[in-house]
Amino acid sequence: MRRSKAVSALALLTGAALVLSACGGGGAGEGDGGGQQNADPGKIGGQDELFKRPKVDDIGEIAIAVEEGFHNYNNNIGATNNFSSTIALSNVQPSPYITDLVDGKVVIKIDGDLMESIKVTSSDPQVIEWKVNKAAVWSDGQPIDCDDFHLKWLAATSKATVKGDDGKEASIFDSTDTGYKDISKLECSDNDKTITTTFSTPFADYRALFSHPGSDSLLPAHVLEQKTGVADITKVTPAQNDETVQKVAEFYTKGWLGFDPAVALSGGPYMITSSDLKDQTVLERNPKWWGEKPAASKVILKTNTDAQSSAQQLQNKEVVVIAPQADAAVAQQLRGDSAFKVYAAGGQTFEHVDFNMDRPLFKQNKELRLAIAQCFDREDLVEKLVKDVDPNAKPLGSLTFMPNEVGYEDHYGDIGKGDVAAAKKTLEDAGWKQGGDGIYTKGEFRASFKLGHKIVQRRADTVRILQDKCRQAGIEIVDDQAADFNDKRLPASEFDAALFAWVGQPLKAGAYGNYAQKSKGGSGNYNNYDSAAVTEKWTAANKELDYNKRIQMMNEIDKQMRDDMHSVPLFQLSDFAASTADIGPISYIGVAGGVTWNLYAWQIKK
Repeated sequence: MRRSKAVSALALLTGAALVLSACGGGGAGEGDGGGQQNADPGKIGGQDELFKRPKVDDIGEIAIAVEEGFHNYNNNIGATNNFSSTIALSNVQPSPYITDLVDGKVVIKIDGDLMESIKVTSSDPQVIEWKVNKAAVWSDGQPIDCDDFHLKWLAATSKATVKGDDGKEASIFDSTDTGYKDISKLECSDNDKTITTTFSTPFADYRALFSHPGSDSLLPAHVLEQKTGVADITKVTPAQNDETVQKVAEFYTKGWLGFDPAVALSGGPYMITSSDLKDQTVLERNPKWWGEKPAASKVILKTNTDAQSSAQQLQNKEVVVIAPQADAAVAQQLRGDSAFKVYAAGGQTFEHVDFNMDRPLFKQNKELRLAIAQCFDREDLVEKLVKDVDPNAKPLGSLTFMPNEVGYEDHYGDIGKGDVAAAKKTLEDAGWKQGGDGIYTKGEFRASFKLGHKIVQRRADTVRILQDKCRQAGIEIVDDQAADFNDKRLPASEFDAALFAWVGQPLKAGAYGNYAQKSKGGSGNYNNYDSAAVTEKWTAANKELDYNKRIQMMNEIDKQMRDDMHSVPLFQLSDFAASTADIGPISYIGVAGGVTWNLYAWQIKK
């Protein structure tokens, strides 16, 4: 399972860049993933390309094995933001911008079923006009309109705060304000079907706002109004800090948790009809959907955390598609059988280890963080866990770019080599002494920590490999796995160090929420990294419309994070899916739902 990256934005993709989401009627089968987009958002303006879902044949009921179950209808807040929910929600919640695969490249387009148009009507000030399709309605028949846009803007920019367990003030809506805070005015017109956003400062990645490519989506504001008694959500302003906004925030952060069919409405081709929030979630066609009817009448998402077991389900015809964590043995096994097709390509998902910077062990001992990074054997990880799936895989050298993106620079090439001698020297130079048990100590500190992760075999293997060289270097890593690690312990920062994956994308502005100071919008900053320099530099980068300058600025941010060594990138994960040979087009793109991104278009070959 992976945490979804709060990524809002368009800027940093070109022909060679990757985006971790996608939607489209054509789509890729086997092959390389990629992403492209206009390289200079400052000159775009006008009308982006509209995408409409194609007319397809009815394929009846199908089942899919996914690596983790659906958790929460509201996936827009820090406490819930989780890729596993996106698998279902990308075909349920409306998103003005979606993604399509064109010649194997991921391209951001306007959802032409939801929107009539999205236009940049002015560059100074930046003004965006969003026109919603007159026919667009929620599954209860109520219109999708300006109220829904206003609610998302309000949640992101509300000045109302609450004091967290750490004593620091945070958004009462638990939402990142990236991009939204630059909107000085949001106006409704045309019977609430036209939304006009005026920006106080330019925001290059505006395509991620309100949209899946930014790990956001629209929620039914009229449901919130009904449940809270607030007559008109558009009258509640970001500056407001009273009982009304507290009621709105209470429902926004808690009323849409889990799954309740009365409030978890659909504005897409499918609706969720049932979910046990663990083993099975069922999607059925949304009877109020105004676009082309999606292919499958019913889709059963079955949770299976074991790649081998999901492959067995595929072979037994219990499911027609599987999307487990990339597994070398499964990939080789299915590739050798003509009854199945395999999709594998380097994606935007990447494994990394985060140090909890609130733990005194790591907060006060930068040299320990460096020594751990030095004893990590990333080459061995890639050789044993990744190369059989992706022969071109290498250790990852950046937290902001993937190797197949324009702008990638390796800033971590000097660490992660399993260098026992270097790690020991780093500790000894800082006054650490090796004890009789072989583990270094300094004062009250002992070079021992728990590495938390979700129960996945590859992660257990990762810990075992990392333990080896670090133990030789006098550093003890204790395996700390739990089934609910990503869902509960990770967002609660209940770990010494965390091994998990971000589902990222080249829309770089939204990743700000994972690394920015919590008081400045870092809602996904689970390891409590506190860098004013990174926060300020990333804020500036989000305003920069010059594409090449922005790449340079993002690399400067990455260098700063490398110097702080709060997180160690391990490797780029291969996006992986497999299917029976008669169904397609099957591929995988993370933010748009992984393997389900183009679910509406799947067809059975006759």
